[in-house]
Amino acid sequence: MGFLARIGVHVAGLSIGGALGMVSAIITLYLLVDASFNDTEGPVWLILCALIGLVVGGLSYKIILWASKGSTLLR
Repeated sequence: MGFLARIGVHVAGLSIGGALGMVSAIITLYLLVDASFNDTEGPVWLILCALIGLVVGGLSYKIILWASKGSTLLR
């Protein structure tokens, strides 16, 4: 895999992973918004949403990098 192809894979992985992480964080925020209305620890829920977004984004990035590796079995 050439240098430009590797850069392209990393950029695509960061873009897709970031988008999936952002969407999962927003969905988690909407799911937890009722709990934060009655609780005084609102920042804890926001930190939890951000952590879930980071984990999902990181896993998506790793999966994209893993999937971009060429299979030597097929060659």
